[in-house]
Amino acid sequence: MKTRVWIIILSLAVLVCAVWWMLVSTPSYPSKIVGIYQNGSLVEKIDLNSVTGEREITLSGKFGKNTIFISHGHIEMKSAECPDKICVKHGALESSGTPIVCLPNKVVIKFESSSDGADAKTGAV
Repeated sequence: MKTRVWIIILSLAVLVCAVWWMLVSTPSYPSKIVGIYQNGSLVEKIDLNSVTGEREITLSGKFGKNTIFISHGHIEMKSAECPDKICVKHGALESSGTPIVCLPNKVVIKFESSSDGADAKTGAV
């Protein structure tokens, strides 16, 4: 009888620790801050998670206009007057590794790194 009680107590302790670990180790999702650049200069910084409604930004370049569409959690190059339109074909910005780039008009849309200069996953500078 004594062994059975200890097994139950130990099992409950392991279960409580496992649940606590799962709650504590759940990753917090960082804000989706996007920078829009033209000619290497920051035009606007936007937190896509805090956007309410929809809006468009139009930038003029050497090869015409670029129209950027923004909504909650979403940004994409809606239209471009450049010859190849690779930026429009890119679609919505999905991850930090694939920026939207319009080379003819020198427009770049990319996720910004964390504000303290540290790597988001490891904390390394």
